[in-house]
Amino acid sequence: MLNIAVLAYDNCLQSGIAGMLDLFTLANWEQKRLSPGSNALFCHTEVITLGGESVTSFNRQVITANRSLADCKDIDLLIVPGVMGRPDRLLEQTELVAWIAEQHQNGTVVASACSGAFLLAEAGILKGRQATTHWQLADRFRQRFPKIDLQIDRLIIDGVNYLCAGGTGAHFDLALHLIEKYGSKPLATVCARMMLIDGSRRDQAPFVKFKGSKDHIDEPILKVQQWLDRYYQEKISVRVMAKRSGLNERTFLRRFRKATGEAPLDYLQKMRIEKAKQLLTGTDQTLETITREVGYVDLSSFRRLFSQVVGISPTAYRQRFGDL
Repeated sequence: MLNIAVLAYDNCLQSGIAGMLDLFTLANWEQKRLSPGSNALFCHTEVITLGGESVTSFNRQVITANRSLADCKDIDLLIVPGVMGRPDRLLEQTELVAWIAEQHQNGTVVASACSGAFLLAEAGILKGRQATTHWQLADRFRQRFPKIDLQIDRLIIDGVNYLCAGGTGAHFDLALHLIEKYGSKPLATVCARMMLIDGSRRDQAPFVKFKGSKDHIDEPILKVQQWLDRYYQEKISVRVMAKRSGLNERTFLRRFRKATGEAPLDYLQKMRIEKAKQLLTGTDQTLETITREVGYVDLSSFRRLFSQVVGISPTAYRQRFGDL
């Protein structure tokens, strides 16, 4: 039986804790049904806090703890939920960060949801490895942890002895993944059906809004970004952008990637796709018209590119998000 501890702290998302506990409890229930005559449960769960005290969640509800961190010496899986807003104050809790690092070093698998990835990163668990978090926190994450390979389009990353889940509602996806990983695929499937959850989701790309990082002090690069905001639909090459910046191409490429986290042409491509998404959901223009307006000529190529970047086709995106 898997011993699972779910960490709780002030301003955490109660849904991220309660939702996972509900799914794990359901897994215990369904495990009995799938294995008649067996008393084996999928897991044992508990909520833990720094000192065993109650904490206040984002929705101002009190969460009661079962144990303190000091009392937890026998857990197999530690789940770190997200907080609403900036995680900076949470990262200042050095005792909590050190305890998470120690648990991982002692063989505990650590899984984060949403902004919980910041705690895993601060604990050194993600250094040099892939991770994901909520897409709105991508720039902040990259700035604080530049040596981590952030895969912001990914919904779930399973690094064997650590896991990360993306956005706010991804705790359900994480819970199902864990049920399949440590239980079985049939168990995860029946839980997903019971809770009406789409267990096939694998990325958060359709929800990601590309903003283009401008929170830096490299003036020549910022100048190019501001120029692209106006002229993104024109025929643009790296050479044109480098000339606009006043830098030679090699220097421009290096500084653009350092400042924005993107190669110049990848940045331009994502900017055009973001403009197309806005037109798909905010206008009734045809796809052919939108293709031309964002700087592309061939409709088929644009469809393929859009699907590659966003994860779904332009038509599916309009149908799914148009009302928003």
